Amino acid sequence: MSAGVNNAGMTVSLSKALQGSLRGDMTARTAAEPALLIGAGGWLGAAMLAQLLGAGHARVGAWVERSMGSTHRGVVGLRWDEILRGDDAWRGACAYIVLERAGLVGARDAVFGAPRPERLLDIAQGLRQAGVRRLVLVLPHLAGSLPEALRHGFADRNEQMLATLGFEQLLIVRSSREAEGSAPGSSWLQRFAALWWAQLKWMLPSEERPLRSVALARVVVAASRLLRERSGSVFVLPQQAASRALHDADGIDAALRRLWP
Repeated sequence: MSAGVNNAGMTVSLSKALQGSLRGDMTARTAAEPALLIGAGGWLGAAMLAQLLGAGHARVGAWVERSMGSTHRGVVGLRWDEILRGDDAWRGACAYIVLERAGLVGARDAVFGAPRPERLLDIAQGLRQAGVRRLVLVLPHLAGSLPEALRHGFADRNEQMLATLGFEQLLIVRSSREAEGSAPGSSWLQRFAALWWAQLKWMLPSEERPLRSVALARVVVAASRLLRERSGSVFVLPQQAASRALHDADGIDAALRRLWP
């Protein structure tokens, strides 16, 4: 009888050991995942780059249109044709596309390629063909302007098409932004609209107000890290959920785990 008990115990121990080994292999595999940043210019792009460099990726690459200076340590600059080539070093990567371009200034931002919304599908298709495994898309919208029905699902046909490209996982992050001020020489209607949006932000719930770039980047990278270990192919992180996660007393990771149990 004791031998039977021992054998059962050995079986359970072996099962646990194998499970632990598999979890360890998954952790090692996801920690070694390369990251590609498409849209590293501007305030949010710079914040995303800083977060990715500290996230434990095997390597971090960024789309550039000219040679980078020595100030971008730890970042591998890749021209678009180099990304499309699909080198083994970047296969299985997680790509981040940042469409927010606020704060573009100086020579630093001129180095990085700027993804345009109308080219989104072409960019995503190129990344998938190059061997990118997961895609994270950061989409800005005017604060308070997105209907409730669109906050947790696809907002247009382009987003629906992204889900058909074959990525193992797609994360869409909806980030609210402030309206741009009226340019010199703009019409009275444009000036009125800019003033109206400026006043509206003070009437918005705190969860719908734009997050600072550094704060939003923290949430985006944390969400991507968490979802590496989750099943499922399409996830949407609305502005309100990102804001709640940032201010959660238990921390960002705990808040996101409750969102995606």
